[in-house]
Amino acid sequence: MKNTQVKNHLSDFNYLAHNSQFTNIIHFNNFSSNKQLLAEFNLISSNETKNISYPTIVNITATKNYASQFGDIGEFVITRNGDPIQDLIVKYSIEGTAKYGVDYQPIANFAIFPAGVNQAVIIIQPQKSDFQGTRTILLKLENFLHNHRYMLGENSQAVVNILDDASC
Repeated sequence: MKNTQVKNHLSDFNYLAHNSQFTNIIHFNNFSSNKQLLAEFNLISSNETKNISYPTIVNITATKNYASQFGDIGEFVITRNGDPIQDLIVKYSIEGTAKYGVDYQPIANFAIFPAGVNQAVIIIQPQKSDFQGTRTILLKLENFLHNHRYMLGENSQAVVNILDDASC
C-alpha cells in the first residue's frame, strides 16, 4: 500500500476577534486525514486595555419600610457600584397609593451621587392626613433616554408603606 501525504483542502487563515477589552488572534490550520476534516487552532490573547471599566449598576432598597404620621420616616437607599470617580444622576419614577405632596412631603424624581459617593438616601416624611388605611410609595429606577452611564440591577424598585393612626 502506497503511503501518500494528504494536503490541506482548506487554506490556513487567521481570525482577529476584537472587543473593547481584548484582542484575540485565532490561527486555524485545516487539514484532512483519513477522509476526516480536522481543525487545529491556536488562541493568542493580549490585554490592550490596562484599565478595564465595568458598567455602573444601580439598585434601590427600602431600608425603613414603614412610616407614620407620628414621626416615623420611611427611607429608600439607592446604591451604585462601578467607577465612583464621576458624578452620577439616577432617575426614578414615583408611584403608589399615597398622594404625592399630600400624604408625604414632596421628593425629587432623581438622586445625585457626587464623585466618590456610592449611595443616596431618599427620606419619606409623612404629613398629617385624614386618610384611613395603609398607603404605599413605590420608587422604580429608570434610565434617562439615550444615557448609558448606568444599568439597572436586580433591585430596581422598592416600597415604603405609610401607616395611619389605627395601624400603629
